Amino acid sequence: MRRLLIFFNVLLPISMLAQEPFERLGQRSMMNGDFSSAANYFEKAYSADNSNMNVLYLMGYSAYHANNYRKSISAFDKLISFKPDESIAYYYRGKAKMNLCQQIKDLNSSDKEPLLLGAIKDFTTGISLTPADMKFYQNRGLAYQEYGIYKSQKINGVYNKNAVISAANSSIADFKKVLNENSGRKDILNQIERSKQIIVDISR
Repeated sequence: MRRLLIFFNVLLPISMLAQEPFERLGQRSMMNGDFSSAANYFEKAYSADNSNMNVLYLMGYSAYHANNYRKSISAFDKLISFKPDESIAYYYRGKAKMNLCQQIKDLNSSDKEPLLLGAIKDFTTGISLTPADMKFYQNRGLAYQEYGIYKSQKINGVYNKNAVISAANSSIADFKKVLNENSGRKDILNQIERSKQIIVDISR
């Protein structure tokens, strides 16, 4: 999260020199842990000045932490359209897509697959921008794993054995990348075993 820390420690103080009231209120709410109000204030600040990329980022960030994943995705969509090399935007947009997918309980929903594939794409873009940042590999591994689980459901139009095996193997590769950087990550070892079990289960 080094880039995020830089964002807060450098960009925010600079932006405070010319802040609008809604931006100040948003930052105050965010620092108080009221991310829902913060997201609403930042949305109003962005409506007043749609050239303020700092506010747009904070709107997406606050909406994410308020569990308003659709608003978060929308904010990061806009930010990425202006700043396509902003890797942290892909990170939070990918996370928001995964969390939104988990909120959808209807396995027949047509939204689940594009959200998972979109998350994988976002983390892949993040890797291309910051290839040494392991959080992108870890989260892409989780997204591949979730996609494999989704495609293993015995539902017409969803089930696809080959897609399950491919996604599970891709998740293992990403997790191993993270493990190579930190061999003591027991949580990653557990995720590797989980993905291996997915392959075992689908091959029976």
